[in-house]
Amino acid sequence: MNFMKRRLIVWLAFVAWSVSITSQADCQEPRVLTLEEGIQMALEKNEVLRMAREDLVKSREQVREAVADALPQLDLSVDYNRNWKLPSTVFDTPTGRQSVTIGSKNNIDGVLSLRQPLFASGKIGAGLKVAKLFAEYSNEQVRAVNQRVRASVEGAFYNVLLARDLVRVSKLALKRAQANLRQVRRLHEAGRVSNYEVLRAEVQVSSLRPDSIQAENGLVVARLNFKDAIGLDSEQSVDVRGGFRDRTDLEVAQVENLIQTGLASRPETRQMDRQVRMREQNVRIQQASSRPSVDLVASGRLQAQNNELDFKKDDFRQSWATGISIQIPLFDGFRTRAQVSQARADFRRAELEAQELGREVRLEIRQAWLDLRVTLEKLDAEALVVSQAQQGLAIAESRYANGVGTQLEVLDAQLVLQQMEFQYVRGQHNRAMALVNLEMAVGVLGEGDEK
Repeated sequence: MNFMKRRLIVWLAFVAWSVSITSQADCQEPRVLTLEEGIQMALEKNEVLRMAREDLVKSREQVREAVADALPQLDLSVDYNRNWKLPSTVFDTPTGRQSVTIGSKNNIDGVLSLRQPLFASGKIGAGLKVAKLFAEYSNEQVRAVNQRVRASVEGAFYNVLLARDLVRVSKLALKRAQANLRQVRRLHEAGRVSNYEVLRAEVQVSSLRPDSIQAENGLVVARLNFKDAIGLDSEQSVDVRGGFRDRTDLEVAQVENLIQTGLASRPETRQMDRQVRMREQNVRIQQASSRPSVDLVASGRLQAQNNELDFKKDDFRQSWATGISIQIPLFDGFRTRAQVSQARADFRRAELEAQELGREVRLEIRQAWLDLRVTLEKLDAEALVVSQAQQGLAIAESRYANGVGTQLEVLDAQLVLQQMEFQYVRGQHNRAMALVNLEMAVGVLGEGDEK
């Protein structure tokens, strides 16, 4: 019996502990992040950005590899040979045929060689330029991914703010409807309105509850998307702190200035510029393959032979030599000519792609600029309409309370105000996203106007 009691006590203690832990987890305070904190987390965890950084490291090492082509190449080789049966040569002599054994059973041969390119018809210089251009290309790729990550995080951040404001507006609309219902009931008790008026007010409250629930669900989804954008575990409770952005460091008065800035600063255009120049250098590399090359060569040799594996100082012999090596390609079956033609075609294609990209960038910047202007104008108008709708609701409520107006006027005014508040909140969100899109189109998102 005592044993059963002890087991029951242990089981109850375990249940109590589990409930306690679960309650603590449920009551855990959410992690509140600012926009910059979220961006920093995303930049640290984003796999695409990390891969781009590794490509940048690789490209820098390729520059070092290209530099090596212009530096001396020094090699040392040491060979040891054991001759198990030495060759012999037979000679006819006046005294008869005699054989002579050639070589020794043990041979050591060491060679130290040096080769220094003196002239390569521009191939080495062009290869080094290609490597440096590719390093710059990779750096622009890091910039491009960095900006895409920032844009993604900002969009998710502003979506949370939007969803949170929609919840606030929905709750405020429901609160107004409930206040109206209380007023209608008081008037009904005083015999001033009919049962129909009460029923209409109750229907208004009931119709707004699903909107409030839907807004709450939207906030949950927005927070999940924000956590996904910054690489945070979906189980982690999170919230955001901050507001919609309402300004940019760009001068938005003239779109042509933005276009010029974008053509110079956009990562894609800078990458394309490097790609065109790499293609141009590749033409020179292929052309150099059909031209002479000159190298300085030097070598030193140390040899030793002995039938016994017991080398002495006198067994070693040294030799040194220097010279000039000239290589002149004469005929390769027109291979080089074909390679040069292909390189020129790649160069011309890159130039055409650069022109096409330039037109696309101009169009994107102009479209983003127009979207921002429209958004700003609409937001100003929506702010005015919200103020007017608030005044209209106050007038309708006053008229209804004094028995002059109808409840329909109040409900219509509440609906108009709710719609305008929704539009104004979305307008703030649209303005923030329009600023992000414009900075992305110009290629300076997260970089200010440094370019």
